[in-house]
Amino acid sequence: MFSYRLIRGSIKIRKMTIFELRMIYTTYRSILFTFLALILVSAATKAQPLPDGQESLSVSAQSFALEVPDQPDLVGGHLQGIQLHNGTLIVSGSSKQFGYLALYQLLGGEFKFLGIKKLATDALTHAGGFQVSSNWLAVGVEDPVGKRESVIQLIDVSSYESISGPPAYSLKRRGEFKRSTAGAVALLKRKDHFLLAVGGWDCTNIDLYRSNHLDPKKADFEFTLWTSWDSREAIKKGWISRSYGNYQNLQFSEDSTGLYLTGLGRTSNGSNQADVFKLMVNSDPYHLLKKVGTYSVQCTGSVTFRNGAGLTDFFGVPSIIAVGHDLYPKTQVQIFPIKQD
Repeated sequence: MFSYRLIRGSIKIRKMTIFELRMIYTTYRSILFTFLALILVSAATKAQPLPDGQESLSVSAQSFALEVPDQPDLVGGHLQGIQLHNGTLIVSGSSKQFGYLALYQLLGGEFKFLGIKKLATDALTHAGGFQVSSNWLAVGVEDPVGKRESVIQLIDVSSYESISGPPAYSLKRRGEFKRSTAGAVALLKRKDHFLLAVGGWDCTNIDLYRSNHLDPKKADFEFTLWTSWDSREAIKKGWISRSYGNYQNLQFSEDSTGLYLTGLGRTSNGSNQADVFKLMVNSDPYHLLKKVGTYSVQCTGSVTFRNGAGLTDFFGVPSIIAVGHDLYPKTQVQIFPIKQD
């Protein structure tokens, strides 16, 4: 190979050494990779807004493979939701026998498997997507066959002992086919009440409940239906796009700009997508949700939003967390940090 050198205004040709060729190749490759990374980050910043419009997903992710011993009682089903709260990783799952939560503790930089909490048995074997707010976890357990019955459990997650105990409160739902299921549940603690969102089958319908106060352990605590939203009847004028997904998980968030509900799921073309909806709290049910953002994440291996995903805070960094299909022999987890502008 030959190179051109400019000497005193004239061009001379000389043969390059193998060492120089390797140096040029290494430098070129480094520049190329840096350029591609900048393109990816730039594209993410412009195309993947989060609710406050000031953040975007980064292109990097942290992956974990968490060892879990064989669970002979778990036959069939798969993982459904995931949350990380104060160093405790929690996943929900379904099986032929019962719905459950699996718990892991972050110790010495690694997540250690703690055990399984059974949520319900008999027909209610499908524990779906869930959310933790403050020290409370709300999860729905449904009948995946009859599709007419579910129960939402409110569980204290302030300690392992409280998690292991019975739920502080249960909200039973029974009625119309697919309408009364609870495959995706979101929870948000507000100033004087909890807000609960319950998605029916494929989140076609979403029911919103308000609590009467903030202490689920009191005997008079209850959730009352506030309003319902039907995606088939929604007026989508002003949405950034008219598409609406079959969401595996719902997640509340709130900031100075308003109240948001994010639906996370896998699209028909295999994209792991999150759609952000702003709650128009003073509107009628047809305008209750307004789609204001959509973004996607590139998962790897068995990890997909179809199995479960959610919003979390990982060592002080806002992130999206997603989980693989199976609990054991290894639970696959990926955490995607959210890039701050």
